[in-house]
Amino acid sequence: MFKFTKEEKIVLIFLLGCLFIGLAGFYYKKVNPPVGPAIEFNKKKAESLKKININEAGWSDLVELDRIGPVLAERIIDYRAKYGPFEKKESLKNVKGIGDKTYEKIKGRITLE
Repeated sequence: MFKFTKEEKIVLIFLLGCLFIGLAGFYYKKVNPPVGPAIEFNKKKAESLKKININEAGWSDLVELDRIGPVLAERIIDYRAKYGPFEKKESLKNVKGIGDKTYEKIKGRITLE
């Protein structure tokens, strides 16, 4: 039916071999997924869990807290400048714009030391 030259047969066998090896590799990877660490390290998530000292934190540190934007960060800094360092975490609620919901959201990420 088809007549191939010797060189064409060699190329065809080579291409079929490559296809077979590729399919075998694909199947092997699908059947045997790579084994990795049980817990993946996520640098961004780790940084988002670090505690922030509200008595020393700068504007850029404060805006990393949930529900604290540029305006509230500035208010916290202004409050510290006017009244001194916070003595209790709960004193943060004295800053205009920080209510119970915001405080509850950030209380685990703030510290006084």
